[in-house]
Amino acid sequence: MDSDVVKLLLALLLVLLNGFFVAAEFSIVKVRYSQIQLKAAEGNSMAKQAEHIIKHLDEYLSATQLGITLASLALGFVGESALHHIFENLFHYFNFQIADATITTIALVSSFLLITVMHIVFGELIPKSLAIRKSEATTMFIAMPLRVFYTVFKPFIWTMNKMSNFFLRLMKVHPASEHEIHSTEELQLLVKQSADSGEIEEENYEIIKNAFDFTDHSAKQIMVPRQNISSIDIAEPVEDIISKIMDGGYSRLPVYKDSIDNIIGIFYAKEIIREYIKRKGEIDHSDLEKLMREAFFVVGSKKISDLLKVFQQKKQHLAVVIDEFGGTEGIITLEDILEELVGEIQDEEDDEEKLVDKVGPNTFWVKATQPLDEINESLPKKLTVSEESEYNTLAGFILHALEDIPEENQEFDLENYHFKILKMNNKSVEMVELIYNGTNIVDDILDKLGED
Repeated sequence: MDSDVVKLLLALLLVLLNGFFVAAEFSIVKVRYSQIQLKAAEGNSMAKQAEHIIKHLDEYLSATQLGITLASLALGFVGESALHHIFENLFHYFNFQIADATITTIALVSSFLLITVMHIVFGELIPKSLAIRKSEATTMFIAMPLRVFYTVFKPFIWTMNKMSNFFLRLMKVHPASEHEIHSTEELQLLVKQSADSGEIEEENYEIIKNAFDFTDHSAKQIMVPRQNISSIDIAEPVEDIISKIMDGGYSRLPVYKDSIDNIIGIFYAKEIIREYIKRKGEIDHSDLEKLMREAFFVVGSKKISDLLKVFQQKKQHLAVVIDEFGGTEGIITLEDILEELVGEIQDEEDDEEKLVDKVGPNTFWVKATQPLDEINESLPKKLTVSEESEYNTLAGFILHALEDIPEENQEFDLENYHFKILKMNNKSVEMVELIYNGTNIVDDILDKLGED
């Protein structure tokens, strides 16, 4: 009986040992490396041990799996034997009138069930839950013992890893790393879940979300189109040029000769005004041309992530976007690119203007020169944006649909909206009224399922 008690105590110890390795396995996978790294930098000795483990995650995960296997096998061998004898002795002690074969069977089944319950509850579930919920504290706790265990069994762990990799290669399967690698879609989902749970503030979530889309956008998609460019004709009278610079509110203005398609340079407003004041208004065209900076040109298909790097390298803040024929298609500024990450940047002199202004029930006034993707975010039902289409703005959507240039006050129906052209600028659509006609519930459900 005494030997059975010793075996039983040993079985309990093996359950705890199994729990230790289970907790170690889950905690070193779950813990954030940045948390451990910060504490290690502060001089925490346990954090330094944990940092080493996380840097060699594959090897230490193999160590935890070896520990779990050894503890489980030993528990089955020692625990069931001890409990089997204890149950048999209890039956004989109380003198139950049962056949010996039946007693042996009952004792065997009872010992197996009890060991299984202890193993699952105390050796698996509880340690796993603690490790997941308290991953940092658990990692710090198991760090030193796990390193000792790994050091002792390192030759065996190395041999087992090599053997498993050898057989995997025979099956033409590349050995997988235990480090968790996420795709872009998975990372976006993780960030959204963190935002939904309140771990990430809404403003930060928007910046992170924009960062994922950042590399997909081209200069043409976010540029100021040519009809909206504030520019200067170098042939204008000097007084008119100075007046336009001072009244325009822009820090940089493109300068053209004969046509906007022939941009010859850039005026920096501060430099022009400073020179004008310095000379007390005595300034002529030759002086202005000396102050003119060289223009920087890019093609519309250039990715804004690449353009941002070029802006940084060349210390540029403005680029002229050219089309396939070398004509001016628009301009793009450093501020335009940054707004794709952080959202609209309002200057202190800017009048805050809504892209979509709700003026009545299902009635909206919309700036047609703005990106259709941004406009869609404020509409009750999104307008169709085809990936193959060449338009990016609501104005482009209208021209593409009508296959003609509309007139002011012209009305027509497209998709689920009644359109009315409120304002035109020459041949460019500037302001549109949209009245949402609504759809039946079946269409809405089908559209929603399509989006999901």
